[in-house]
Amino acid sequence: MSSKEQSHSAGDERVFAAYGRAMHGSQALEFWLRVLVNVHRVTLKDFASQAELDRAVDTLSTSTMGTVFSALRTLARDPILEEKLTMAVGERNRLAHHFFSEWSDAWDGLETEIEMIEDANRVQMLFEETVRDLAATLGKHLDVIGSNPDAYMPGLQQRLGEFNEQGEPTTN
Repeated sequence: MSSKEQSHSAGDERVFAAYGRAMHGSQALEFWLRVLVNVHRVTLKDFASQAELDRAVDTLSTSTMGTVFSALRTLARDPILEEKLTMAVGERNRLAHHFFSEWSDAWDGLETEIEMIEDANRVQMLFEETVRDLAATLGKHLDVIGSNPDAYMPGLQQRLGEFNEQGEPTTN
């Protein structure tokens, strides 16, 4: 492999790594957004049975981020969080559907790779900041979940524990 091919490969790896971190941030945001929507649903609606609640959770788990965000918008009125979520959903969609084609039109070698990495890192930080805001909002509603969050959503207790230990929620 020539040195030119190797440098392109190393640059590609850095771009893809930054992109992957940003998409992981998007997935973390989607997870915590679903948790918050489910908590709000439980707060506002009496489910006839655990099976009805389970169906609602399952339906939400296969919905797009935009659909989940719309569900939250109808449940909770928080203009500041809504504005940040609107930006995050837009950035998630741009990242998933247009990121590489958008940058291919502006390709100018190493400078473009650096700008792509900076763009992906900026989006990742937006996702992380929004997740912290969602988790803080969720913290205000933990009394809904009660002392055993896993009875409400399997694995939630561990994720909340990781949030408390690390200062940010995770999707691991």
